[in-house]
Amino acid sequence: MGNTTSGLDALLGATIDQTAQVYIARLKANFTVRALSNEDLRKANERATVPGAKGTKTLDNQLFNAAVITKGCVDPDFSDKRLLEKYEASDASDCIAKALLPGELAKVIQAILDLSGFGDEDALIEDAKN
Repeated sequence: MGNTTSGLDALLGATIDQTAQVYIARLKANFTVRALSNEDLRKANERATVPGAKGTKTLDNQLFNAAVITKGCVDPDFSDKRLLEKYEASDASDCIAKALLPGELAKVIQAILDLSGFGDEDALIEDAKN
C-alpha cells in the first residue's frame, strides 16, 4: 500500500511545537505565530466566557480572539511595555484591539488556528473574524 505510516509511529515522531510567519502588509513585517495546545485553547475559552442573561454563560468572540492571539503570537509580544505605552493599552488584549486592523486580526487568528489543527474549517474562521 505504498509508504503509509501507522498512527502510532506518526504520533511517536510528532511534535506540537509548530510556528509560522504571517505577513502583515500594512506594517511590512512578519509576525511569528505558534500552534496552541488544548490547555491554551481551554484557557482562552475560559477567559472569554462571560455571564449572560438569567445565569447563562456566553462566549465573547472578541475576548476569545484576543486570548488566542495573546497565547499564539510569539513575535510581537503584545504585552511588551513599549507597545502597551504606545497604544495606551491596559493589557495585551487591549493592545491587540488597538494595534491591529480587523482584517489583520482575522489573518493572525486564522494562521494560529491552522497551526493548531483546525485547517480551513469555515465555521471556526467565521467565528474568529467576528
